Amino acid sequence: LQSWAVADAIRTLTPDHRAILLETYYRGRTMAEAARVLGIPLGTVKSRTYYALHALRLALLERGIEP
Repeated sequence: LQSWAVADAIRTLTPDHRAILLETYYRGRTMAEAARVLGIPLGTVKSRTYYALHALRLALLERGIEP
């Protein structure tokens, strides 16, 4: 049940935020590798990762899940 709630929370993220989390956390790429794969600057990967994790945390809290 919890994995469904996490998947639902991830779906609420913007496409850019989902892409960053997919590359860095699920595919295990470094930030530099994610930047190359996504074709964006390393600084952009770093900031999007920060904001994506923040947005995911809020979405999880809304669903009653403490990250």
